[in-house]
Amino acid sequence: MFNRKPLNYFLFYLIISPALLYCQVYFYLENTVPVGLYPSALVENPLNRKIYCANSGSNSITVIDQVTTQIITTIRVGSYPSNLVYNPISNKIYCANQTSNDISIIDGVTNEVLNTVGVGIQPRALAFDSVHNKIYCANAGSNNVSVIDGTNNNLVATINVGNYPNGLIYNPINQKIYCANMDNHNISVIDATNYNVIATIPVGAFPLSLAYNPISNKVYCASWANGRIHIIDGATDQLLDSLIYNNSGPQSLIYCPYNKIAYVNFTGDNFKIIDGSTNAIIGNLQFAVGTRPFLLHHSLGNFTYCANIGSNKVYVLSSTNVFDSLPIVYPYAILGSWISGGTRVFITGLNSSYLKVFRCNLPGLEEDQQLSFDNNHPFSIHPNPASSVFRICCPWLVKNIKIYDITGKLVKKQEFTNPRTGEMRVLTDQLNSGVYFIQINSLPQINKINIVK
Repeated sequence: MFNRKPLNYFLFYLIISPALLYCQVYFYLENTVPVGLYPSALVENPLNRKIYCANSGSNSITVIDQVTTQIITTIRVGSYPSNLVYNPISNKIYCANQTSNDISIIDGVTNEVLNTVGVGIQPRALAFDSVHNKIYCANAGSNNVSVIDGTNNNLVATINVGNYPNGLIYNPINQKIYCANMDNHNISVIDATNYNVIATIPVGAFPLSLAYNPISNKVYCASWANGRIHIIDGATDQLLDSLIYNNSGPQSLIYCPYNKIAYVNFTGDNFKIIDGSTNAIIGNLQFAVGTRPFLLHHSLGNFTYCANIGSNKVYVLSSTNVFDSLPIVYPYAILGSWISGGTRVFITGLNSSYLKVFRCNLPGLEEDQQLSFDNNHPFSIHPNPASSVFRICCPWLVKNIKIYDITGKLVKKQEFTNPRTGEMRVLTDQLNSGVYFIQINSLPQINKINIVK
């Protein structure tokens, strides 16, 4: 029977690395953090260096120090909190409470609940509109989407969509929200400027997961029941193609930089990567020892994580190989993070009351370094973190750079009228504190910069 437990979707950036050694142990268990019952969602507050863990069975959120991995506090929220989203503009955390039918809004500095906003029945998926500072919530039980103003915390709109909306994704280029309606087998397209449904796109049975590709401006949808990956034009909302890569269970989609999409098949036990330009499979990994992959997550530079609930492991992946495996019973929520000196991954065990923190012990490996550089186009950024200025060092000609925020929005573009080799200086006076991504000369390589003010 189809399982309708709450699913959690994360939007982060990934650099898919070439093949790596299998079964080398590069991660070790650093800490086990006691949290509430049925921890089902994680989100990071990069500004205040905190991790928030939603405990569905305890009606609470555990706040964890990202650096020390120690518990800061526990916040009481509504009933059955199941999904989280972070608002970097106002530094707030939004928590969807499924059975109390409301959203808890938490201050990212004080960890206090600022407001509780009533929404529809069974709020499930959350999405953040970075252009208008709005939060969208899909209410599976009332077949609508609630919109909350990120400035004043008020409910500003309720939008009727299809039956059992379960997934949301934001298109910042065309300012649209895409809502996957499971029982209608379609996607509602919402205009984020006026909250109107402007299109309904038919897809396959039980659309579960959505991903947005900001480079090609395409939306990808995984239809669980018929094994199709649907590709939608973000400008016209036309269905471009429906790709049949496997006849069973595509469960989770994620966007990877350089115009790539990754997905896993829950019943097919495999992981695949799609080229966003050609729609061809460029990576295909069959799990030799892992079964029932149901959730993908990627960190800000190094690793792809895949939760396999059938084998009680999280696999750390490259494009074609398993890099490592992390043991945890019924892994459910995953969050990769970076700290000075290394990489961490936070993983919850759903049928437990703990969160495990794994640390990468590969010497010198940090998120702003990569497991494999393109030797023809290496570059580095320093200092990182930066405050008012940073420099790009590279051995070839720098013509321009593009800086993106964590939602994929282009926030700064700098042209060099008199380019030269070596070191280029970039001011950050117009950027807020947070995590950003740098692309140079439109090359397929992206590095992370953490700006702290």
